[in-house]
Amino acid sequence: MAEKGASRSVRALEQAAGMLAVLAASKVVRVGWRRVTGAEPPAAPDDQQVPLGRAVVWTLLLGAAITTARMIAIRYAANLLPRRQREALAAGQAHSPDTPATSA
Repeated sequence: MAEKGASRSVRALEQAAGMLAVLAASKVVRVGWRRVTGAEPPAAPDDQQVPLGRAVVWTLLLGAAITTARMIAIRYAANLLPRRQREALAAGQAHSPDTPATSA
């Protein structure tokens, strides 16, 4: 996740990477479920028509895949910008007109 003093652009990059990772992980897990089970994944695991074991396995599998993919994507995105550029962006934001001036 973005550090406390990270610039908006760094946070936006991390969040965009996280969202793309969620979409990709969801698609991969759905395709994998179809290949392994030969059936469609549960559309609504909380539906009473879906057997409890199948709903639990689907929920655990999807949750673990999404959380892991998002974490990896955010860590990777944070390292995309060179360190000096991240520091310059953070320093530039500190001196931007949006930031309240501090009085000495």
